[in-house]
Amino acid sequence: MKDIYESILKLKYFCQCHESRISSSCQITLAELRGIKAIEEERDISCSDFSKRINLSPSRGSRIIDSLVRKGFLSREIKDSDRRSTYLSLTNKGKKIKKEIGREQNDFELILKTALNNEDMELIRKGLKILEKLMETNIIRR
Repeated sequence: MKDIYESILKLKYFCQCHESRISSSCQITLAELRGIKAIEEERDISCSDFSKRINLSPSRGSRIIDSLVRKGFLSREIKDSDRRSTYLSLTNKGKKIKKEIGREQNDFELILKTALNNEDMELIRKGLKILEKLMETNIIRR
């Protein structure tokens, strides 16, 4: 089983390197990149949901939100005149960078698709889904 764990660590490293390259090209931090990816283009999200989606504490999430608002990627809107009901949405600039991030991710997948046949690609996809589900249900709960 040690070899599976080592493979997961290597994959994590490769993905982090790829995300770092994307964030550098977009001139944002990794946390900001993950924050932008967490917001759907046509839907608002509460600040607490934002922090949960990117697995950050509310205070750290708030700092990322402030940074993304300052850089013009997010806008805040107070709903129902209650300061605690603040919702976030992507600005046009945020939507543009989210599309750029999506293109980078698609290019990465295209590299895999061109190197593998359809059968191998499907085996990898299924295996990763099984592993993801297993980890979500067993490891995170510990």
